[in-house]
Amino acid sequence: MAGRRGFGEVERRTGSSGVTYRARYAMPDGTRYSRSFGAKMDAEAWLVAERSLIDREEWSPPAARRMAAERRAREAASNTVAAYSQRYVRERDLRPTTARSYEGLLRTRILPYFGEVPLRDVSLSEIKRWRTTLDPETESTNAAAYRLLRSILQAAEEEELIDRAPPKIRGAGTARVKNVAVPATFDEIAIIVDNMPGHLKLFIVLAAFVGLREGELFELRRSDVDGVTGRISVARKVDKDVDRSVRGSCPECGRHISTPKTRSGIRVVHVPPPFLPMLQHHLLEFTAEGNKGLLFPGDRTDHMSARYLMDRYRPAREKAGRPDLTIHHLRHTALTIAGQHGATGAELQARAGHASQAAMAIYQHATLDRDRLLAEKIGQSYDAWRDSRRSE
Repeated sequence: MAGRRGFGEVERRTGSSGVTYRARYAMPDGTRYSRSFGAKMDAEAWLVAERSLIDREEWSPPAARRMAAERRAREAASNTVAAYSQRYVRERDLRPTTARSYEGLLRTRILPYFGEVPLRDVSLSEIKRWRTTLDPETESTNAAAYRLLRSILQAAEEEELIDRAPPKIRGAGTARVKNVAVPATFDEIAIIVDNMPGHLKLFIVLAAFVGLREGELFELRRSDVDGVTGRISVARKVDKDVDRSVRGSCPECGRHISTPKTRSGIRVVHVPPPFLPMLQHHLLEFTAEGNKGLLFPGDRTDHMSARYLMDRYRPAREKAGRPDLTIHHLRHTALTIAGQHGATGAELQARAGHASQAAMAIYQHATLDRDRLLAEKIGQSYDAWRDSRRSE
């Protein structure tokens, strides 16, 4: 006996295998479709689902849908983490340094465990087991590997290769800071500057009092610097250890030049006034010729190498009793000094060049004037320190 409904009908049948329910419906062209179920509610649910597909104009013959589902299942089985992750890196517009970092994380952390596993089989419990196999001494790298794996799985979900990416593991993408950089004192910076070659003294000042990154300093050019006001425009950087064959590299120097990672990295900062004479002297004596001349050229007027810098910086920091002080720590020193002189969180982020785009939009008009005032305050403190040294 068939039960009539608004759409289709369900017929109860009794046979050698027991009671079954056949759901069926007809399309406008007269073609009929049916399917048998062991429970009446399942048969009714199937009719509801079919009607919903028709209403949304997403209906296709059930046989065609089954074939498509089977094809997707076969594709999912062949989509291993190794195969998909290679495409994930290749198809994204990644910076060379980012692509190299991802490839390293895949090679050393992710693929040894998940390489041949189909994407659909990467479960939350399996990710938790994977994390227990990682070296606990490399927390930062482990956190980066987890973030990459999660991004890959989320991308696979967006492409409908898997139904849903596993839930996020709270805290797995962050690592504790083990070694907090100790800022340099004015005395230590002065000793380092005094022991650097003349053409590199300004490099230390711009790192320790302005907070510029090493790569940004390597790529500064005469046109980026206003020797009168001390304004420095940061718009490019040298990427470390990128093969010269990579798109965007400088054919003449073998360096890869790029814009900062985020828009907020493009910024204007100011040199504290006490250092303006040093800046002006450097522009006259050490900067390469021409509007595009490098502020800190190498031996052949091309970019200075990090190794060349460190060979001269290492003995200077030893003289200051700070063998732990990296160039990046000098940047940390600059931001610490700015914070001590009343910079707000937004102003510090703007000066450092790693604020969110939203924050930069809010504070953009106030940033330049405030940064100049901050530079003046830092300069006043430096003048006071210098005067106290002279009076001793």
